Amino acid sequence: MGRRQRWIALLGLSVLLVLVAGVAAPCWGQSILEAYRPYLELHERTAPVDEGAPAPTAEPKIFGLTSDEEWAELIDETWGPGSEDFLDFFDQLWTVIDEEYGAFHNLDVDLEEIRDRYRPEIAAGVSRGRFAAILNQFSLALMDGHTFFIDRLVNWGTYPEPGIPLFAIGAWMDNSRFGAALTPLPDDTLLVYRALPDHVLGLEPGDVVLGYDGVPWKELYRRLLDAELPVHLGWVCGSTDASMEHCLLMSAGLNWHLFETIDVVKYRTGEIVHLPTSELRHQSGRIWGNEQIPVPGVPMPDFWIEDYVTWGVVEGTRIGYIYVASWSWEDEYQISRQFYDAIHALMFDHETTGLILDFRYNTGGDMREAHSGYSLLFDERIAAVSFDVRGDPDDHYDMVPHATHTARLFTIPGNPATYYDRPIAVLTGPGAVSNGDWESLRMGFHPMTRIFGKPSNGAFTLSNDGAVGSDY
Repeated sequence: MGRRQRWIALLGLSVLLVLVAGVAAPCWGQSILEAYRPYLELHERTAPVDEGAPAPTAEPKIFGLTSDEEWAELIDETWGPGSEDFLDFFDQLWTVIDEEYGAFHNLDVDLEEIRDRYRPEIAAGVSRGRFAAILNQFSLALMDGHTFFIDRLVNWGTYPEPGIPLFAIGAWMDNSRFGAALTPLPDDTLLVYRALPDHVLGLEPGDVVLGYDGVPWKELYRRLLDAELPVHLGWVCGSTDASMEHCLLMSAGLNWHLFETIDVVKYRTGEIVHLPTSELRHQSGRIWGNEQIPVPGVPMPDFWIEDYVTWGVVEGTRIGYIYVASWSWEDEYQISRQFYDAIHALMFDHETTGLILDFRYNTGGDMREAHSGYSLLFDERIAAVSFDVRGDPDDHYDMVPHATHTARLFTIPGNPATYYDRPIAVLTGPGAVSNGDWESLRMGFHPMTRIFGKPSNGAFTLSNDGAVGSDY
């Protein structure tokens, strides 16, 4: 089979596999996954944590289509009064972003407008829930997967259930509260691509979620953004306009606690049904959101046990397939070794006609974890990446080279003796974050690579885990 024929064959399979589209930049000091581990541990709790602050209080009920004024009242009631320290805290946080934040490029944000909009309100006194919501709005305006301001009680320690005014954003990882996982379709409705057996509402793969209470979700999520509810962040949000929209759309199922009925088109009959969300209180079982579907002959990573690299040969073909769901440098995961072993096996133990690298869900980590595998795939060294930091606190766009993260550290190694000269398809999506972003980009330097799917998350930055006190 000639090179063109091999590419056509691989292209056909790649297009089929990418119908369900799935994100990560390197994070020295702490990976983005590690930064969110406290949240993941809290996420399975069914009651708020006790952080020394009053527990949220709300009468169990379904909100339905609540007005902005009603939302504001509910937010104030749920988490109680605020603190006189809020204004100083906001000023300090705003100043740090203004003087030190290094991701203003390609970002349309007016920091002065954010300060002028919220500072007088904070000075007049706001509740804890409202202050958390203001911080969340500030975060969303910065639009970076590594950057989110969190109130540990409001945003992480409160379980989103009927009676709690929390807007769930991001449906990668744990989708157990809904019992199904959704991905956006071209018309902004949501495809059920995975569902728990015996789902309490009878949801099954192929069903399509339209919205709630007769209103499309693509309209409802904008209403919730405008109402400025505190955010219950499911891992990360989007880092570009496109990935943010994807993230907000796929979050539909995890917001059932805010509405009375969910509107669904049943796959088997085409009928539109309006199902009571109250039944979802009784949903049990665990289900993961990764926007990938099983490939015959290739085991999928077991995300629940942090199994991140798997590989095989697609059944009935000679096409190798590798899932990489993390680039973590932690010894327990052995990502570098596993990735190298998978590449080596598919290059030398199997007569493959092409490779598919599936990065559609990837939690990020360290670029160097990919290098041993790249030393087999590439035939030359490629130094195309380095890192800059803010140089001038008075200029958002002034950048200088980082003192230690030089281009040399991120140079792709290559070896002409082991070069892979057959087609390579790389599957990407908004769930490839941080170094999931970077490896989606860097694999594109291979001359035999083609990229399929939606763009990655866009979080081409670093994380430094900026804890600010015990509550934030």
